[in-house]
Amino acid sequence: MNETVIEIVSEVFGVDEDDVSESSSPETIDNWDSMNHLKLVTAIEEEFSINLSMSEIESITDVKSLMEVVASHTK
Repeated sequence: MNETVIEIVSEVFGVDEDDVSESSSPETIDNWDSMNHLKLVTAIEEEFSINLSMSEIESITDVKSLMEVVASHTK
């Protein structure tokens, strides 16, 4: 699951998978702006067939928090 999240982050933000880690965030990925954040959420929801709440979307501040939100829906 975490590898898939990293693949999606890499694809949405146009960065190499090797440059994505749990600590990757808007501060470390130049293309991580509000518009791409929504694209990321949409891609995650489609890939894992989940629906994130607004509070979950707002809680995503880095790749680790994204993985935690996805994990909470896929258990």
